[in-house]
Amino acid sequence: MQKIKIIFAFILIPTICFSQNWEIGLIVGGSNYQGDIAPNIAISETHFASGFFFKRNLSKYFSSTFLFTQCEISGNDNNYDYLQLRNLDFRSSITELSYQLEFNFFPFSLGLHPNNYTPYVFTGISVFKFQPQTIYNGEMINLHALDTEGKILMSNSSYSLYQMAIPIGGGFKIKVTPNFNCAINLGFRYAFTDYLDDVSTTYYDAEILEDNYGKMATLLSDKTDNEVVSFNGKQRGRQDYKDWYIIGGITISYRIKNAVCYF
Repeated sequence: MQKIKIIFAFILIPTICFSQNWEIGLIVGGSNYQGDIAPNIAISETHFASGFFFKRNLSKYFSSTFLFTQCEISGNDNNYDYLQLRNLDFRSSITELSYQLEFNFFPFSLGLHPNNYTPYVFTGISVFKFQPQTIYNGEMINLHALDTEGKILMSNSSYSLYQMAIPIGGGFKIKVTPNFNCAINLGFRYAFTDYLDDVSTTYYDAEILEDNYGKMATLLSDKTDNEVVSFNGKQRGRQDYKDWYIIGGITISYRIKNAVCYF
């Protein structure tokens, strides 16, 4: 993670130093998730998200944004009648560093007679850290360490808690004053992992899990009460579909026309 921060710093500092038209701003909104424990987005699982960003306006149509975001996602089988028997749930905090390239449909910010508003779209690349957890008897338990699907036992390696994602989204921005811009946006992150929720493949042998990780691993791997449903090798998730997380909100930014570098 330290190396990732250094890389972003080397990209970000020159952008701040040499830009003659850049913005600094905040984002406040909500986050959600779609994956094995939420085949469809459950509005009730929406959580608070916030962050800050630096943006360089490259032209009247393109902007380059560096964004730091902190959010939370969660899912519960009880939100879906056909998944209640499986009875799995999770929550995870996500810390994200993202680079996004924006395209404005109307000329905005730069040039002669720019519009005061425009719809826009964006894409880019994100790196993020997550930590799937669940509550058991009032205690928050980290699921990654329990190897709930026997991934370490089968392949001597687990999934990484540091991953990459591709953000895809859009929004609408408006110039409130000559120096302040405001926008509303929604971005979907296609994660390069199927383990945001700690669910991906099949159930693993309960006795082997207990021998290696203790009773807690067995209890949280298989939360059903029916052995016919959760026998060893039975499907637990769908690894052919990667997970998504969603961040949307309102941004407000301050435009600085003549930046001075103090680094």
